[in-house]
Amino acid sequence: MRVFFILISLAIVVSCKSGKLQKKGVDLGKSSIDSLEVSSSAFNVNIVQFNQIRFKSDVDISSKAFSQKFPINIHLEKDKKIWASVSIGLEIGRAKITQDSLIFIDRFNRKAYMGTWEELSTASGFDLNFNILQSLLVGDMLYELEPNDKVVSGNTTSNVLQTRDGLIFESKIDNSVNKLFEIQSQDPKTNSNLHLHFKSFVTENKQLMPSIILMLLSGKTDAKLDIKHSRIEFLDQGGLSFAFIVPANYKIEKLPGL
Repeated sequence: MRVFFILISLAIVVSCKSGKLQKKGVDLGKSSIDSLEVSSSAFNVNIVQFNQIRFKSDVDISSKAFSQKFPINIHLEKDKKIWASVSIGLEIGRAKITQDSLIFIDRFNRKAYMGTWEELSTASGFDLNFNILQSLLVGDMLYELEPNDKVVSGNTTSNVLQTRDGLIFESKIDNSVNKLFEIQSQDPKTNSNLHLHFKSFVTENKQLMPSIILMLLSGKTDAKLDIKHSRIEFLDQGGLSFAFIVPANYKIEKLPGL
C-alpha cells in the first residue's frame, strides 16, 4: 500500500460532456529553429477551463525499491481538492488532498496517514505542492506568466523560462495550438529535478487534455510515474462526490517517508 501513498503524493480526484477515450491521440511538440525572445505579456498559453473533472486512469509507478501497476479513480475540484480511490475488486485505498494537507486511508491495514506538503517535500527532496499535482492531471502550466518571465519563441515551439521561490522551470509550448507539452524543473538547493512530459492529447469538452503522462523525479528520490487516462468527464455544475471519513478504529500515523 505504500506505493499508493507515494503515487497520490507525487503526482496525484450536472451533466457529463465526455466519456471513454476512444480517439486517436494527438502528439504535440516538434523541432523548432530560428528562435527569438518575445515579451511574456504578449505570449499566450491555453489552459484547461473547468470546475470539476473525473478521471479513470491506469498508473504504472516504479523506483529502485518497487514497481507496481494499478487502476485509480480521481475526482478533481479546481484549486481546492483531489479525491482518489484505488480498487481491485474492493477498495483498498482512498486519498483526500488539499492545498494544505494530505490524508490517506489504507483499508487493507486499517490505517490512516496524515501529512503536509512541506513534510512530503522534505522527504522527496523537491518542493512539491498541490498545483504540481493538479497540473500533472490536466496538463497546465505550473505558474501563470509574469512580466519577468523569459519567452523564447521558435517556428513550431516556444520555451518559457520561470523562476519561483528559487526553483527553475522551463516549459515547452506547441505554437500551433498554444499548448504546454513538457516541463523541466530544477531545485538548485537540493540538486533535484522534476520532468513532466504530456506524451499524447485528446480533445474533450472542446479542449486539449493529456491522455498519456510521464513524470520523472530524480535526486534524493528517484521515481518514474506513468499515467494513462482512459476516461475524462467534465462537470460544469459540480456533483462529484468527495466523501472521505477516517473510521474511528483506524490507527493514525504520519505520512510514510519516500
